[in-house]
Amino acid sequence: MGQDWRLEVRGVRGSFPRPDAGDPFGGNTSCFFLRCGGTGIVLDAGSGLSALGHDLQNDPNPRRLHILITHFHMDHILGLLSFSPFFDPEREIRIYGPLGVRRTLETLIRPPYWPVTFSDFPATVRFYEVTPGMDYDLGGVRMTALAGLHPDGSLYYRLDGAGKRLVYALDCEPDGRLRTDLGAFAQGCGLLVWDAHFAPGTAKPGWGHSTWEEGLEVARLAGAGRVLMTHFNNNYDGAFLLRQEELARERDASCVFAREGMVIAI
Repeated sequence: MGQDWRLEVRGVRGSFPRPDAGDPFGGNTSCFFLRCGGTGIVLDAGSGLSALGHDLQNDPNPRRLHILITHFHMDHILGLLSFSPFFDPEREIRIYGPLGVRRTLETLIRPPYWPVTFSDFPATVRFYEVTPGMDYDLGGVRMTALAGLHPDGSLYYRLDGAGKRLVYALDCEPDGRLRTDLGAFAQGCGLLVWDAHFAPGTAKPGWGHSTWEEGLEVARLAGAGRVLMTHFNNNYDGAFLLRQEELARERDASCVFAREGMVIAI
């Protein structure tokens, strides 16, 4: 029997939150929540994770949560500081990330940077270091990672199960080789979540970010069903992003710019 996959958009910004109640896209940094039957998978723990945690307080399932961290830059882990399921003794939270994930996060979430540590949380918290190319079982969903191109490194995640495939590739500056590798990694995916941090023609070499134009090219190589653009520059206001979405959809109608609160069936 097929499994319903629903991706909830919880944070769409890169680098820093953008507090603007009137912004149609939202102001939180990267966070997505994938519900796959009874499995819950969080993609990045940006500031959008905080509101997700509050919503999960009223939703007892799934009891086990998988959090996939692409890298340790603050905009991708900020939400861990206020994730309320850590205080639920009935929860098990599995955190996956690059080499040193436990050491790095335990260094951050402790005094003097924060008043509590992981050992203070009633929830069961486990850490897993991700090796690119290896398979991991997330409650019936197969996760694989690809090493990315970004300052201090990054991981791109592929999730497979129930005949579905999602690829999450943020903080990505694709050179020729990586573009080809991503096309193969994401081959046949139903949804590609892409780093559209810069508008075309404005990308800064070495900053480790991409444009929606590059995302459409990778999607073409992969034969992706749809592309979800996100990780928007926090200097871009809603009007600017609406225009960029227009331009992108003129090239490919399957392209959508992520908005907080959006739910996508895969």
